[in-house]
Amino acid sequence: MPRATRPAASDALARRLAERAGDWVLPFWLERQTDPGGPDATPAVERVANVTHRERIPVGTLGSAHVATVDPRGLVTPHPGGWSLDWWVGADDRWHVPCREVAVRQSRLEGAPVVETAMRVPGGDVVHRAWAFNDAAVGDVLAVEVENATRVPVALALSVRPYGPDGAVAVGSIEVREDRLLVDGRLAAWLPRPAARLAGGSWSDGDAAQVVLAGDAPAATQLTVRCDDGLAQVAMVVPLAHTATVRLLLPLDVVDPSGPGPTAVPPPDAVARGWRTHADRGTRVEIPDAEVAATFAAARADLLLASTGRSLSAPAGTRTTATVVRALDRCGLHDEADAIVASLPDGQGPGGRLGGADPDPTATGAALAAAGWHWQLGRDDALLDAVAGQVAAGAHHRPASGRFGRRSADQPDPATTAWLALGSRLAAVALDGVGQADAAAEIRRRAADLTVDAATLPVADAVVLAALGAVDGPPSATDVLDVHDGAVVARTFGAALSPELTARRAQVALRRGDRAAREHLRWLVDAAGPRRGWPELVHPRSGGGAAGAGWSVGATAAVVDLVLDLFAVAVDDGLLLCPVLPDAWLGAGFEVHGLPTDHGRLSYAVRWHGERPALLWELERHADGPVTLRSPGLDPDWSTTEVRGEALLAVPPHVEVPATAPAAEPVDPGPAEGQSFG
Repeated sequence: MPRATRPAASDALARRLAERAGDWVLPFWLERQTDPGGPDATPAVERVANVTHRERIPVGTLGSAHVATVDPRGLVTPHPGGWSLDWWVGADDRWHVPCREVAVRQSRLEGAPVVETAMRVPGGDVVHRAWAFNDAAVGDVLAVEVENATRVPVALALSVRPYGPDGAVAVGSIEVREDRLLVDGRLAAWLPRPAARLAGGSWSDGDAAQVVLAGDAPAATQLTVRCDDGLAQVAMVVPLAHTATVRLLLPLDVVDPSGPGPTAVPPPDAVARGWRTHADRGTRVEIPDAEVAATFAAARADLLLASTGRSLSAPAGTRTTATVVRALDRCGLHDEADAIVASLPDGQGPGGRLGGADPDPTATGAALAAAGWHWQLGRDDALLDAVAGQVAAGAHHRPASGRFGRRSADQPDPATTAWLALGSRLAAVALDGVGQADAAAEIRRRAADLTVDAATLPVADAVVLAALGAVDGPPSATDVLDVHDGAVVARTFGAALSPELTARRAQVALRRGDRAAREHLRWLVDAAGPRRGWPELVHPRSGGGAAGAGWSVGATAAVVDLVLDLFAVAVDDGLLLCPVLPDAWLGAGFEVHGLPTDHGRLSYAVRWHGERPALLWELERHADGPVTLRSPGLDPDWSTTEVRGEALLAVPPHVEVPATAPAAEPVDPGPAEGQSFG
């Protein structure tokens, strides 16, 4: 049987599973949606789809395109669109199934793609962990371990399930050997020891879970199950003593089913520290709000994960990938952005079109913008020289039609025009910077007719482009968006809430000095929760994913952009430092080190003298000439063109500093002449 099914076949399997609700153990989302008395009950009129809990946490390694996912109850899906591995715990009182339990908590370890799911049972917690690592012999490996942290022994069942976080998946055969597991003929896992008991199931025989939950799983160490209907399952039961751990290793690459497994397995805390080390290579921020800081750390790690194996014509779309490049560069993670921008020539088509197979006519402009942002923020002259020809050709491209062919050539889509104008402007600046003045001048000449009235843009496009500094737009471009408890409503999808648009609207608010940005940020942090991530669209009632991707790369990039905008927003003549002061930052020190901006690399720190903030700053300018620094959130009347210095600012507007704010502490004199900001 195939490892994944056509959508129609998958829909049919999902409908079959829904018909067995109550008899079969289903994924968390389907358990919730088929419970007529529950808050997430959802009638499936045409198809059974996850519209309440699509959220998931990505797990992978740096430098690989393999990304596994973990759903809110610890259901692990090693491959997109493939089978999943579930876990159930037999305690003193009964079997506990995470997708049906209330006492389940999930979090990340140090914000890394290391997921911990804890389920409460009598006597304490049983803890499920998932992380990935690379082994020199077998490639990328997903580790799944379950630890008994209770005071008593329990039984553990690990089950291969014919479904995932989005729907049903065809599984035709499963073979359990003493030391390994095969699904549809492919090695699925190395087992640490033979199972004590095994139960198999199929559409005709019923769910293996019912055998396990009834305590009837027979003693066995090997088992083969086949199901022509594509609903094969197996449950492997092992005893788990107090403090004991069972660990399965799942290959993410195709490996020899009879070959040896990994030689060593790094522990999850070591993997989490490794991710932190990689992320800390770039821009360093000190954020006084612990929840915002933790959310930012996780989003930055997810950006690193999203960057691996990605090209400018990636399935996520060129526009999304361009924003990933920008966010990576703003984080100082230039090497990862390099790899994406270097793929630009691979996606070039007739007439200079960029974006490969991406059907969106904005792809060329977005690819140009990515190259321009990368040079502007990272100053990689060598890379831009290498792709300069493709950049120049791309800037000469004019789409034959509007977005997805809905408009004619003489009536271009405003969003397509806006992205091409943005990309051309950034590309011209970059080519000028590497000494290709003639090519830059030609791009500017050809782009002179690319004018866009922001009022003609679709609202969502206007907000995104305004957040990126591409269009000014009237205030109504963002004010007409519906907002629900701080979140932007994506009206294209009914009442679903959009994390990405919420973050972008907050960025626009920051540019205006609008304190509404704080409400948007708070919703984003609350929506992320301890899992620290966002689906593409959020269900307003369940708080889970309602549609689109369960892990939104676009939202992740937008939130990273937003948090960095709290520190500095680039405008034409300079930088706005702390454009809006969040409440949690009042009276608390905050700082940023080595933040790449359009005008140079910025570092500054804020300390408090009672009600007054003291600012120390240093700007490593890209070019000679004045750069004006302002700080509307701290002191709207203050500005300077000095590249380094210190200043005691006025009491911030509209706010009262808490009485617990530190008393006057001496102002750091800043770096000595000729030395860098420390």
